[in-house]
Amino acid sequence: MPLATPTYHNSLSNFCIVGINYRKSDTSIRGKFSLSQERSALLLQQAVSRQISGCLVLSTCNRTEVYGLCRNPGELVEMLCENTHCQADEFMAHGYIYQSKKAIEHLFKVASGLDSQIIGDFEILSQLKQSAKIAKQNGSLNSVLERIINYALQTSKDIKTKTKLSSGTVSVSYAAIEIIKEKIKDIRGKKILLSGIGKFGNHIAKNLKEYLGDATISFTNRTDEKASELALKYEANFIPYKDLSSASNEADVVIVNSSAEYYTILPSFFTTAKPRLLLDLSVPQNIHPDVKNIEGTTLFNVDEVSLILDKTISLRQAEISKAMDIINDTLDHLVEWHRQYANSPFLNQVKSQLYQLSEIYLSNTVKEEKIHKAISSLAIQLKHKNNKGCQCISTLNNYLQKNYESSS
Repeated sequence: MPLATPTYHNSLSNFCIVGINYRKSDTSIRGKFSLSQERSALLLQQAVSRQISGCLVLSTCNRTEVYGLCRNPGELVEMLCENTHCQADEFMAHGYIYQSKKAIEHLFKVASGLDSQIIGDFEILSQLKQSAKIAKQNGSLNSVLERIINYALQTSKDIKTKTKLSSGTVSVSYAAIEIIKEKIKDIRGKKILLSGIGKFGNHIAKNLKEYLGDATISFTNRTDEKASELALKYEANFIPYKDLSSASNEADVVIVNSSAEYYTILPSFFTTAKPRLLLDLSVPQNIHPDVKNIEGTTLFNVDEVSLILDKTISLRQAEISKAMDIINDTLDHLVEWHRQYANSPFLNQVKSQLYQLSEIYLSNTVKEEKIHKAISSLAIQLKHKNNKGCQCISTLNNYLQKNYESSS
């Protein structure tokens, strides 16, 4: 009887992650490896064409990661570089590669906010869900990768409810609010412009309305319709994107959260001399660095915005060990599920053989519970020692012997 063996794209040992994040690279490097939605979709389609049936892309302001079930993580590195026009040696200088359990643990940390630039920041969770949705739409989310993602989401939920890792309102979008409140003591009547709805623009808009409601808030975006809808939702002003230059010049605070691959805010925009605060939450950077040379202008990029939360982060450090216990426990559950998943085709084959043997060699009526008991016993044996050939023969022999004796 041929024995079923799982193919490489269903094995946890072949789960790989290749990525670039804030730990080893600044915004300029991360910007080079950033993937737009269009580029992400192309990479996923490329993975399917290369018979990598499980593949997912996560690209945020702090990281770009490609997850895949493949023979060699070099395949993922190659696709990432092809779709960002970067060189492999540049990736190796700044990136990282994880495989097997180490990769799954990393994913769980990402989903749980343990690997966020601001520890405990759960904004990444909605982005991970969206990435899984896009992967499914492109046919690159097979059953094993989908289960891994589901376990990651469950881990995140457990950590959020059972620990204080996310205590306090902490995120990059909220950090931006804290900087504005610190730099501008009286916000009443000040003009705040949010340019670019971006990947978490809704969070920024919500925080602006909630914490800086006394200011005059305006939204603009390369797609006017998106900015208009958001402005209506939060009772803010809508600025057509063609008026970005004049609106920036008039604003006291400009927040940029765009996925554009070029500078959208230029020094030439600012013709009126006055104090200004500019916050660039984009990767790649969207505010030209020379803007900070304009008198009265203060410029923060996304890395600098994150630094103000160090105090809160230190309070969350004590919760890391609790979070890791949950991660390790969930990882054990995933490994156990996968063991059963991998053995399922084999157990079904043995079960089929037992039915056939019963019809040929046993005169008594086959009882479901006897076959179920034999398969359950085999499943337990496989947990402790995976020697399918010998265990299959032993199960068939024991079943025949016991049932022959009982019918004699």
